[in-house]
Amino acid sequence: MPTNVKYTDSARYKCLEYLKKASMDLYLCYCGSQICCAGHAYGPEIRKEYLIHIVLKGRGYYTVGSKTYEIGPDTAFLILPGATTYYEASTDDPWTYIWVGFNGIKAEAALKHAHFSKDNLIVPIKNTEPFVTCVNGMLASSQLTFSNDFAREGYLYQFISYLVQNQQNLENSEEVHDYSYQVYVEHTLEYIEHNFSGNLKVQSIADYIGINRSYLTNCFKNVLNMSPQEYILNYRMNQASILLKNTMLPVGEIAYKVGYDDALNFSKAFKKIYGINPTKYRSTTESLDISDKDTQNRL
Repeated sequence: MPTNVKYTDSARYKCLEYLKKASMDLYLCYCGSQICCAGHAYGPEIRKEYLIHIVLKGRGYYTVGSKTYEIGPDTAFLILPGATTYYEASTDDPWTYIWVGFNGIKAEAALKHAHFSKDNLIVPIKNTEPFVTCVNGMLASSQLTFSNDFAREGYLYQFISYLVQNQQNLENSEEVHDYSYQVYVEHTLEYIEHNFSGNLKVQSIADYIGINRSYLTNCFKNVLNMSPQEYILNYRMNQASILLKNTMLPVGEIAYKVGYDDALNFSKAFKKIYGINPTKYRSTTESLDISDKDTQNRL
């Protein structure tokens, strides 16, 4: 194994350190797990990277500057780069924890979404099991192979994802929205474009995007000044008008292609938008095309 990698594996302590830093967005510096002895301590120490410990069981103390926190199980604590920290296991009930050290230009933003900051270094964890799985996966990918490089990076992103999801699970009173109205609408428009011919429901779109139906409607009204239902109707009828003008497909088949099983319902929806039924619309556009061609021939 290359000298820039240190891997320690024992019954009580597992640690993977100094991995090759191949990503600028987020990269793993080290990770590990430890069953601590009574009074086991680390520090005072200053880190160059972000470091998160998640306490699985037992208790201990975490000191940042002049402030000390008593920490129990199912709790994560963050060590920030440049901060002087010290932490120590309880003598009566020493903790067992896992840890992940990482850095990169997206690290601060990722932690913000997980509700970590310099003023909030302690976060409760509702379910520690997924985090343990991630760290075990990193440790199992200790050898520097191309596939393991991707595996470690994947486990790190999954670890951060679980932190963000954990925060959302803790906020029971209100749904969390990470993006602007515009971003949610853009993703919805793309979804509609690829699925308008099927049984498209606003609820299914909201579920796909990851927000509730009322918030999706709010996004549309703020960005497009219409509801999702209105947009879907207009989009489908626009696609139908293109097919009516440029193909000789039967009206029933066009109805099916734009998401209607019933040709009568389609005709009613089409007339609501264009003021005339699909058959008359087709004949009108055909007449206009003929008239345009005659004019061009005379010229």
